[in-house]
Amino acid sequence: MSLKLRKKLRAYVVLGALATSLALVPGAHPGSVPQLLTLGPITAVNGTAILSGTVGGATGGQITVNGQSLGLDAAGHFAGVVNLDGASTIDLTVGNSTGQLVDFHVPLALAGPGGIIPANVLDAVEQAGATLLQPIAGLADEPLAVAGSVADKGQLASLAVNGTDVMSLLGPDQSFTVPVPGTTKEVTLTATDTSGVSETTHYKVLDASGLLTTPLGTSVAAANAVGLKIAKVRYVAKGVARTKRVRMIVTVKDSRNYLVRGAKITVRSKAAGRLTRRSQVKKSSKTGQAGFVLRVKPRMLGKRLVMVTVARTPTTKAAKTTSLRLAKAHASKKRHH
Repeated sequence: MSLKLRKKLRAYVVLGALATSLALVPGAHPGSVPQLLTLGPITAVNGTAILSGTVGGATGGQITVNGQSLGLDAAGHFAGVVNLDGASTIDLTVGNSTGQLVDFHVPLALAGPGGIIPANVLDAVEQAGATLLQPIAGLADEPLAVAGSVADKGQLASLAVNGTDVMSLLGPDQSFTVPVPGTTKEVTLTATDTSGVSETTHYKVLDASGLLTTPLGTSVAAANAVGLKIAKVRYVAKGVARTKRVRMIVTVKDSRNYLVRGAKITVRSKAAGRLTRRSQVKKSSKTGQAGFVLRVKPRMLGKRLVMVTVARTPTTKAAKTTSLRLAKAHASKKRHH
């Protein structure tokens, strides 16, 4: 293994569970992983399945069962009867507006009396919390480092990346790193629980040409960011008593700790009447930063200014509330006659 690859592998190691845009919460502990798909009891009789459930974070999403599409209401609920057409499993595919897919396979052999498959059939595989850090393409002639983790490996019988078992690679923190060919365009992560229920998540390999090296670190375009967080809000309030101005610098990153450029950042005073302009909007620079000049009203001097920052990419948003106490106004000097 080349030194360059070893450095790349170390750089992509995931510490803890990282979620992608389809997962709703980055990282989790056993028992706290949010469910992407929640099913009610399934009745499988006479070659059909009667089922209902809820897709989490269903905005722009869809679900198909054994190739048949079921409608989602505004809350993500669905219900229907599907023809199994001789299949030995119930195959559910959940997709979102960004095109990522997650497949669930439930063996019909799990059906009990009356053909009932219990409502908690997906709990173990989902609570295992298997996830990958979104892979980014490197050079075609070098392996691509794929890193991921699980929240609770005890729920699983097997874990595979593009069909290759990685259970044996899990470290003490339940993370792993595995190389795949540099020409790979899609990576799949398949987690299978002890009852044979499986969950396969499809990850598109992102184009590395969108990455930039900056003095503050590597940045990624907002459209290619995986998740979003407001990493830092810094205030420069020197001389505010004289100028009535405060500089505010916002830094945004994604879940891989890349700086995010081109994110839409809005800052506003939490309460009206504190600034001459309550809100401002800018896009983050190539270093993932946006700077604002806040013009405070004189009556705010000596008081606490509370600001709300909201950052957005095409797929997600993040918000953060911060504050600072402004210096008091200078006391008026008495004139001597």
